[in-house]
Order: sequence, then structure tokens, then C-alpha cells
Amino acid sequence: MSTKPTIETGRQRGFTIIEVVITIVVSSIIAIGIVNYIGDSVEGFAASGNRNKLASSGRTVVDRIALELHNAVPNSIRVTTAQPGGDQCLEFMPFTGASSYRDAPFTGSGDDTFEAVDFNPTLTYTSPAEVYAVIYPISTEALYEFDNPGPMALIDELEDTGGADGVVTVRLDATHRFTRRSPVDRFYVARSPVSFCLVGDRLFRYQDYGMQEIQCTPSTPSCLEATAPDRILISDSLDNSGRTAFNVLEPTLRRNAIIAMDLSFTSEGDVVNLKHEVLMRNVP
Repeated sequence: MSTKPTIETGRQRGFTIIEVVITIVVSSIIAIGIVNYIGDSVEGFAASGNRNKLASSGRTVVDRIALELHNAVPNSIRVTTAQPGGDQCLEFMPFTGASSYRDAPFTGSGDDTFEAVDFNPTLTYTSPAEVYAVIYPISTEALYEFDNPGPMALIDELEDTGGADGVVTVRLDATHRFTRRSPVDRFYVARSPVSFCLVGDRLFRYQDYGMQEIQCTPSTPSCLEATAPDRILISDSLDNSGRTAFNVLEPTLRRNAIIAMDLSFTSEGDVVNLKHEVLMRNVP
């Protein structure tokens, strides 16, 4: 008896429409999450890099101002009132050397020459020197009034003949009488004032504009220069609206004067606020 072989056939099944749709939806959700994660990471990295750049440039600006303030003649610092937009100026007189005077003129009609102890390192100026001799500047107002008698006189020449006498000769531009003796016989050789001014979103440094009894601002006619080299751009990424960039905290019996700086640097929507205090040498 013969038998007929049987062939078993199975029915093959694929994905249903619902399964395909669910797979596409789930895959899309996962893909969107991954893309958003990568995008946020890239955006965060870029923002972090931009903030680091702002902080670095801001710190450079603050350190430069602080460094120059450390070489300011005592009690020569003054500031203008901060404007609503943040515009404000900080002014001071930098000194290039300090020594002890020997016979500075304090009586009578004064004199145009006096001797001082040698500077270390050596400091000399030929005529016209265009620097100032400052003795015991205890008043900011008196310093910038530049009167005779007063705490400051224009130097014409600072001569060191060498030798073993250990003295330099200070020749003034005109006869002058200093108002007060320094308790330690100290005098400073100072340069013309400089100003740091915040104008809109830019910070400028001004120099070589001479002595001014009333503090200058960029809007003062015929005072601060509007072009290089007497105006130098320090930073162009500030927004100090509603802030006081420079504030002078007067000295007390327990501490020296303090210059408080508050600068806001901004770029591409990122903001970095820097606050810094500089302890001044205000012992004349």
C-alpha cells in the first residue's frame, strides 16, 4: 500500500499597519529627544565659552584699572555721578616716583628750586618736564584747583648730577609755595590726570588733557579728546544701565579709601557682572 507524502505549509505574517505606525512614532520621539539633547549640549557649550570669554576680557579690564589705581597720587581720585544709562568717569593722577624732600618751600613767597633725596631707581626729567611735584595732598579739591600756594607745582626739570651727595635738584616752572609739610617729608612726582569713562557700551581711557578744576566728561567741550592716541578704547561690550561703575568709599579710622567697581559685560545674550574693590594708598 503506497502512501502520499504530505507537505506542511505555514502562513508567513508581516507587520501590521498599527505596528508600523507605533514604531515610527516611538522612533520619532526618541530621535527628537536625542536631537534636542545634542542641540542643548552644543548651545550650552557655546554659551559657556562665550561667558568664559566675557569673564576673561572683563577681568583684564578690571585688572588694568586696578593696576593703574595702585599708582595714583593719594586723594587724587574723583568720579562723576553715574547717569541712568551707566555713563560715568573715574579720574586720578598717576605718579611716576616718590622720594623725600630736603628744603621744599613752605614759607614766604616760596621758591622755584628745592632738593630731594635720590630716587631709586634713578628718575630725571629734562625741561620741560611736564610733570608735577606734589606734597601732602590731603584734599582732592585743593589738588585740582592747582593754586599757589597749594599742594602741587609744575616741574620744569628734575636733575641728578650724580656723585656721592645723594640728592636731586627739583626746578619748578615758577616760584611756588607748598601749603603743608608732610609728616614724613614725602613728595610725589606725578603726571597729568587720566580718566576712565564709560560711554554707552564702551569704556575709554583718556590722557593728556591737562589739569581741570571741574572734572571733565566726554560731553564737556574742549576737554577730553575724541580720537587716538589721547583716547584709547578699553572695552566695547558693556551694558551698565542702572549701575554705578565707579564708587569711592571714603577712608575711615580703620581702613584706607576703597574704589568699588561694578561693570556688566554682555555679548550675544550672555551677561557677566564683575564687582571688584581696590584698596587705595591714601597716606600722603
